[in-house]
Amino acid sequence: MPAPILEIDNLTVSFDGFKALNNLTFAMQPGELRVIIGPNGAGKTTFLDIITGKVQPTSGTVRFKGKDLRKIPEHQISRLGIGRKFQTPRVYLNLTVRENLDLAANRRKNVLATLFSKTTGAGKSASADRQTVIRLLETISLSSKADLPAKLLSHGEKQRLEIGMLVAQSPDLLLVDEPVAGLTDEETERVGDLLISLAQSHSIIVIEHDMEFVRQIARQVTVLHQGSVLCEGTMDEIQNDPRVIEVYLGQAPTVTPDQMRMLRIAAAMAWADGNFAPEQMRVILTRLSQQFSDDPAHQAELREELKNYLGKEIALETLIPQLATETEREMVLRLSYEIIHSNTINQAGSAVYQKLLELLALPPERVEAIEAEVQAQNTEVSTPEAN
Repeated sequence: MPAPILEIDNLTVSFDGFKALNNLTFAMQPGELRVIIGPNGAGKTTFLDIITGKVQPTSGTVRFKGKDLRKIPEHQISRLGIGRKFQTPRVYLNLTVRENLDLAANRRKNVLATLFSKTTGAGKSASADRQTVIRLLETISLSSKADLPAKLLSHGEKQRLEIGMLVAQSPDLLLVDEPVAGLTDEETERVGDLLISLAQSHSIIVIEHDMEFVRQIARQVTVLHQGSVLCEGTMDEIQNDPRVIEVYLGQAPTVTPDQMRMLRIAAAMAWADGNFAPEQMRVILTRLSQQFSDDPAHQAELREELKNYLGKEIALETLIPQLATETEREMVLRLSYEIIHSNTINQAGSAVYQKLLELLALPPERVEAIEAEVQAQNTEVSTPEAN
């Protein structure tokens, strides 16, 4: 395994006695896309400030490609190969998109040199610069707006432009702070696609609050809490971790990890067609609360609690293999079949259900029997008694 590109060991940052970071230890490999999440006050911004040299640690070490960054000025750390994008886009509004990228691509230039480059630039160097900018415009999907002033771009386009400017400086490690704050769903998806593309050739750390965006881009997630690493793992692992749920919701879940997994699978089935219908939520909350408890009062409490955990777009391929027994698989099948039949079945829902059957790998005769039982049960419920 290659040496980590970034290592932080037992790092503490204190401000007048308050520990913004507290014995934090963190490492990431070259070429990794890491997402950092955590509630407000968890230490996420200070985490980036430490890496870039804006803040010095009270104790502990930060190493980039094996080099200790303590007491190295910010501008020198940048030249070592670390680039940072802040929450608010920092672009030159009166320059065109192309000029912004050209300026970033050659940090020896100043603004005047960039503005007059059309009349003074010549030779192989100028040609190479132009090709670099053309490739960057394509990467950030702004080729059609290359000659527009940056002030005319949408907020999302400015975010992509600043990421392009960061990449133009050829850093080995990109630090991206809340890149989709205030963006539309379409702009958010474009920024996500851009970061995933860049991760093929860069190491990237993304700080983010938008959990849907995190699910789009996350490979590995680190959760910060009270200045320390609370846990790390895939998005599926993180969102099922009781410690994470407690941190974000303010209370520890009363359901077990196995029960939480079953809830996640049920939620994935409900979201199969992109719409979580009220009837589907009723089925999930009713059936699982009855399954998790025999006490009617506790069942009512569970129904309120389980609402908080109904996540969207969970990977069945990750969750199903974690089911320990055939009994659990049959329970999942029974619940899932009832969920998709509680609402109008469309092509998307049917496709996800077929995927579920493949992953569960239950005997066909057992699948048919369970489906028949659910259909009979629903018929009994929906058919009024004879007078």
